[in-house]
Amino acid sequence: MVILYKILRYIVIAIICLFIAFIALLVYLFVTQANIEQVNYIEGCQSDDALTVYCDFQNPEDLAALPDGRHILVSEFGAITPLSPVNVRGNLSLLDTTNGTKKNIEIEMSNNVWGDPECERENMIFSPHGIDTNQRLDGSYQLAIVNHMPTETIELFELIEINDAWSLIWRGCVDAPAHGYFNDVALKSNGSFYVSQMYDKNISLLMLAVMDTTKEDTGYVYHWTRKKGFKRLINTDGAFPNGVELSNDESNLFINYAFGNKISKYNLSSKTIEASFSMNGIPDNITIDGDYLWVGAQDYSGLDSLIYCGVFAKDIFEDPMINQCPLPFAAYHLKQSDLSLVNSYKYSNTVMGTATVALSVNGQLYFGTYHGDRIASVEISKE
Repeated sequence: MVILYKILRYIVIAIICLFIAFIALLVYLFVTQANIEQVNYIEGCQSDDALTVYCDFQNPEDLAALPDGRHILVSEFGAITPLSPVNVRGNLSLLDTTNGTKKNIEIEMSNNVWGDPECERENMIFSPHGIDTNQRLDGSYQLAIVNHMPTETIELFELIEINDAWSLIWRGCVDAPAHGYFNDVALKSNGSFYVSQMYDKNISLLMLAVMDTTKEDTGYVYHWTRKKGFKRLINTDGAFPNGVELSNDESNLFINYAFGNKISKYNLSSKTIEASFSMNGIPDNITIDGDYLWVGAQDYSGLDSLIYCGVFAKDIFEDPMINQCPLPFAAYHLKQSDLSLVNSYKYSNTVMGTATVALSVNGQLYFGTYHGDRIASVEISKE
């Protein structure tokens, strides 16, 4: 009995020591990876020599150009667990690029004709994340959004333009699988879509921080069709699948792996990865620009985002009213054919931080963020 007691005591001591060592390792990673030199407080809504800003948005995490070449649809992100204690409601809006003003967009409910007939929506509460637009085979324009409230769904809308004014008609939704936790969506012209499963919905913040360091696979990509539902795509597993985008001919899917620090080109016929491009930061959303891609990226580590943009931010910033995450960001311009780098543009200590998307519209590059009240733009010719 005495021997058993000693063995149990040693086991308990060993577990405690390992736990303390683990916490010490996390503290070390927080300290060593923080971009303190590249962080400044962002106050007010003033443009500078680098960027023009358009304020009064709520976390404009993803952007999509509308067919008129004038308006940008904005996904105003709320918040998701475990990065936030609870999911937070968001919104959809427009940026008029001719005058830089924000516009509301009205939503009309209708019948579920594009989604899963079993999916139901009883209210107008949305928490949008990644978005995508595409023209359907019948000529109508479709919008899909990753939505986190009241439940995890893909929401489908028809885009309507009347006299230069845009509105949305709800055309259905698709419930996520039981473990589903989505990030971004890419529409096909036949109404089906691809969606990134970033990680298990029940993961803890601590485990997410560990996975950012270990780079282990956390998710994959689904393909959904109205007839067969969700089907997991083989060879898409990776460390935090984030942004997804289809090539114009719908033969290739581009996938960002946030914790893997890379973008990959996935051939939908052979179901293989044909090319990849690695970067130091966190690739987020992808947009198509002719034969090229724009990748919006945070130019720092995932642990930095927890310090300056997440649960620890209140301990970093002296003024609790400052709600801009000021971390540096980048935009990567890549060739679709082989993901070779055309150019990269990096920003720090400016009037916006932590960009999640870069969208080219009429010679301007527009940036959105998951933690701030503004969209920013720069003339591509200046770069």
